[in-house]
Amino acid sequence: MTAGDRISGRDEAAGEKQASGVVSDAGRPGRLVVLSLLNQPPERVAEYIGHLVARGDQVELLVARPEQWRELDIQPAPRIHAPDRPEEQFLVRRVERLLVFRVPGAVTAAVERLSERSFARPLRRPAALLGRAQRRVSGAVHGRLFMPAYRALRPLLLSRDFNRAINAIDFGSVDRIVASDVYTVTLGARLAKRFSTIPVTTGMEL
Repeated sequence: MTAGDRISGRDEAAGEKQASGVVSDAGRPGRLVVLSLLNQPPERVAEYIGHLVARGDQVELLVARPEQWRELDIQPAPRIHAPDRPEEQFLVRRVERLLVFRVPGAVTAAVERLSERSFARPLRRPAALLGRAQRRVSGAVHGRLFMPAYRALRPLLLSRDFNRAINAIDFGSVDRIVASDVYTVTLGARLAKRFSTIPVTTGMEL
């Protein structure tokens, strides 16, 4: 069974709450955890959260780029949680920058500096060509090889990097968890396993 199957299989259990609004058994406003891991806030997710908070629901929002969400005018503002580390600090991203950009860039920069000396002036043009070629190749490796592989791994990497946020949320009073995009399915499955009594859904019904 895939992570998506585990979440979608629980959608039916959340149907009654989705159809009538999120209201707890105690009559208080609902509490939802919304997951959104796209780099830019999707308009449909922002509108959904706006509707929730406007009717009095409390929203805990787990996002990859908190600064983008804080720029939105959603009132009352949801409580926004970021990953434990920025994505740029993930080990795989640091290794890629080192091997693809920094090491080759340092080598070509050293060659270009050497070519500026009087005894190596005949190497100036080849050194400049080498530098431009290195930058093109590094960019191609990053865009055509690394990033497609990273996008496939991204949901798993992010799902493991919200420990601080998860510990900061009182899941005992959460009524529903909403995985709003494809990148959130793995994180949603992790939460579904850990908090088995809370409905987890990919739907954004009010």
